[in-house]
Amino acid sequence: MEASWVISENYTNSVVEPKTLESIGTTWGSWKTWRSYNTNNVLCADNTKSKDLIKRAFHGICNFYIPQKSFIELNRPKGVRVFEGDFPDDFPCQEDVIALHLCSHSEIVLCLGFDLKEITATEPKQKFLAKSYEAAVRAVIKNNPNTQFVFVDHTDKLDKSFLTLENISCDSYENVLQLLT
Repeated sequence: MEASWVISENYTNSVVEPKTLESIGTTWGSWKTWRSYNTNNVLCADNTKSKDLIKRAFHGICNFYIPQKSFIELNRPKGVRVFEGDFPDDFPCQEDVIALHLCSHSEIVLCLGFDLKEITATEPKQKFLAKSYEAAVRAVIKNNPNTQFVFVDHTDKLDKSFLTLENISCDSYENVLQLLT
């Protein structure tokens, strides 16, 4: 069984060991979490930050993914991988959604640090961005019915919009380790 971990940029847990995650499957995440979790596949949707990381040869220590547009603007750097698509600059956790897309070929995707609870924001723009983020995550799950998405240690109940999806579940980190190691 092919498994992948997606570590949200908001995830902070010092108990999780990168070697344990890697023993179960490949790891995906934002450049913001690479230092803490040593992810195999690292994404950066920001052109300026991508340029800085490439200048420091970051792509030599991981599979580094940047947007197609940035790849072209940066003169197609060797060893850098690309993804298509684009999000507005203020879209929350862009790399999380992109990572879900890129690893959705796995049979099981284990998601750490995602917040998919009912949206309580009242300020219109914050509410809109939160709904857009949840819609993007939901679309990935819906469009990959042969992949099981497991939200690990999700703190609250999932938003009701996720309950109709058959290929989604929540479980604890400890249970996941018992089942997959």
